[in-house]
Amino acid sequence: MTGEAMHIKGADGARRAKRWLDSTTRVRSSWTNEDSVMASRLEFNWPHGEKRPYSFDVGGILSGGEFDGHFFVGECKNYDDAGDQGTHYDDWVAKCYLTRRDHHRLADHFMWITWHPFRVTKWTSLCSPETVIEGLLQPRNIERIFGTQDREEALSEIDQSVVVDVAERLWLIVLHEKQEKLVITPQHRGLILAHQAEKGEI
Repeated sequence: MTGEAMHIKGADGARRAKRWLDSTTRVRSSWTNEDSVMASRLEFNWPHGEKRPYSFDVGGILSGGEFDGHFFVGECKNYDDAGDQGTHYDDWVAKCYLTRRDHHRLADHFMWITWHPFRVTKWTSLCSPETVIEGLLQPRNIERIFGTQDREEALSEIDQSVVVDVAERLWLIVLHEKQEKLVITPQHRGLILAHQAEKGEI
């Protein structure tokens, strides 16, 4: 697949993830990294070396219950198979750690939204503190996060409390084309939003 085709497929995944999240009725507001106004809320700088910022694909504000008013950001993988998601996931948990450490007011939850499972033999541990640390200690991440090439030095600089905090805020969401259709209809969602507006909840 060409770079342009991958970009188009990725953008389609972000739009579909946003649409599905909105359809849960638990999202007050959402946006993608293509939004002309809100995209900047999804972009952050690496502390060392790397000049290009990192970004998330989708973000927004949750609504209702224990998550009311919480901010979320997400990575969307519109893949037909497991592919190289494991490598990207290592980088993603490192980005989640960095975002939570340096910009905690901008992200309360981190969602990995995919159309195909990956690392199935490790699936139950993908949201563990150990997996977050593993991502942080990938050679490509050590220098741009900790400003060193020494693994032991980087390990000593990891804030374990942030690691545990991030692990508790990770979400793994696997979608399917049929599942995307089995959601509330736009008409019924409109009724819910109108009811919430009438009660002053939005």
